[in-house]
Amino acid sequence: GETKGSLLTVNTIMRAATLSAPQTIRIDELPLPEPGPGKVRVRLEGCGVCASNLGPWSGPEWLQYPGEPGGMGHEGWGVIEAVGEGVEGLAPGDRVAALSYNSYASHDIADAGKVVK
Repeated sequence: GETKGSLLTVNTIMRAATLSAPQTIRIDELPLPEPGPGKVRVRLEGCGVCASNLGPWSGPEWLQYPGEPGGMGHEGWGVIEAVGEGVEGLAPGDRVAALSYNSYASHDIADAGKVVK
């Protein structure tokens, strides 16, 4: 879903990797989230892979599948697209790194206090 303006294309859909079963990833399309108060939306360019991902990937019996879309990704970087109410010192267009929770995706929401320029 895209809405086209005269000079601007606004994306309303994001993509996220979802661990749907042990060692199985699917790509989900979801509505683009809006940042709430004190949060920012980052258009992600990449995300680190953490050793903490190995457990869920291997499929322990106690883990529920599917996981959250974009889940396990928490070391992302990209460009701020939108800021929520009360966010200071960060603005759309800022290149940032963020500690968030669903960064295996095209976009993620992060607490402004966990974002660095």
